[in-house]
Amino acid sequence: MAERLVWTPADGSPPLDLSDESAGFVWQAEGTRGLRSVVYSFTSQSYAGIDGDEVQAVRAEANHPSIGMLVRARNVDEFRARTRALVHALRPKAGPGTLTVTTEDGRARRLVCFYEGGAEGDESDETTMPGRWWKLILRLYAPMPWWLGDPQRVELGLGAPTTFFPIFPLVLSPSTIQGQFTVDLSDTDAPAYPVWTITGPGSSIELTNQTTGRSILVDTALGPGESMRIDTRPGARSVRRLVDSPEGPVPGELLTGALQGDPALWPLIAGVNRVTAALAGATADSRITGEFEPRYAGV
Repeated sequence: MAERLVWTPADGSPPLDLSDESAGFVWQAEGTRGLRSVVYSFTSQSYAGIDGDEVQAVRAEANHPSIGMLVRARNVDEFRARTRALVHALRPKAGPGTLTVTTEDGRARRLVCFYEGGAEGDESDETTMPGRWWKLILRLYAPMPWWLGDPQRVELGLGAPTTFFPIFPLVLSPSTIQGQFTVDLSDTDAPAYPVWTITGPGSSIELTNQTTGRSILVDTALGPGESMRIDTRPGARSVRRLVDSPEGPVPGELLTGALQGDPALWPLIAGVNRVTAALAGATADSRITGEFEPRYAGV
């Protein structure tokens, strides 16, 4: 089939190409479900004497896609090795893996999910020929239902800014990083949550989404080479200084008390976002960097 499916195990072992026929793995349309859209649920209220319901909230349910698979081999030993490799790569106790679907035009989207079932084995004639082939349907569970697109990045500084689609920064002052840029997420289906890294020297960091009117202001100072991170991702929201380590910068002191603006730490909406960023007292070594992953309902 045209789309390539790759499973990346949670334990860091090599990815398993579920569409590599030379390795005996073939994914099939039969049994494959849930790749095109999430499922939505509604919270509603009805009132006496009023027709219909009032919708109060819409949410995307956890994703439960399934993948139809055929495992083939030339002999019993090869069959056992391939099925064992598949089951081992999928094991959920190692943590969530990542299913990556790549289309013919090279676009890739990723779903972080657990293997839920389907590879237990059915020895009936319709699903297997011992030592030769095995038909199965892998059932997956994604607590966070959205498919992630390629990571996007923007960097602002006093020198020439590095730009990445779809962002266009402007440097407006020789002593203050004060940029404005547009992030067009009109083709996405859910908000994206950026991680901002600010490298000093500088002070009074301000990030504003002009489209939504929400601002983040951190009233703190960074010395030369010092840095901090504003993480807006659900479950990881925080404002921290970064501390150098042999593995690179790691989160350090919480700066919650220095947060003057939006305590919820705003996201980028699924639409056009006009964003401004400012850092006072900057030099040529100062930087504001933003990174995020677009979110989609399906591949």
